[in-house]
Amino acid sequence: MERLTLDEHLSAAAMARHWVCDHCPDEHLPSARRWIAELLTSELVQNALDHGRGPVVLTLSHDDEGILVGITDAEGRGPRLMPQTPQAVGGRGIALVDALATTWGVYSSDGGEQDGQGWPQPWEGGAPSKTVWFHLATR
Repeated sequence: MERLTLDEHLSAAAMARHWVCDHCPDEHLPSARRWIAELLTSELVQNALDHGRGPVVLTLSHDDEGILVGITDAEGRGPRLMPQTPQAVGGRGIALVDALATTWGVYSSDGGEQDGQGWPQPWEGGAPSKTVWFHLATR
């Protein structure tokens, strides 16, 4: 598993999406699916920066099945999938993750799985934290 700690600055989401693509071989993430990985990574990192507390840690692992990306921050509360309406002014990031990822979830540092399969484990920083993760299949 590879890790990247992100500073809280305007280019963090861009840095994160490029890092994921740069660290994932083509056989695990074909070029036709890279835009999905970029979009979902960017959305989750921006959510962590907007609604969480630092540090924000990005993790990546890959195998023959695809890639697994986790974004951890020091806020214990996880995101919620909000109903989507044309009038909504926000809340679309998790809806995109839900629609485009093979699977996704949230794992909290208190050991309580909030959604999904509960991997990867949250960053062990002592304070409450959560990891929002998604899996993107190779095909």
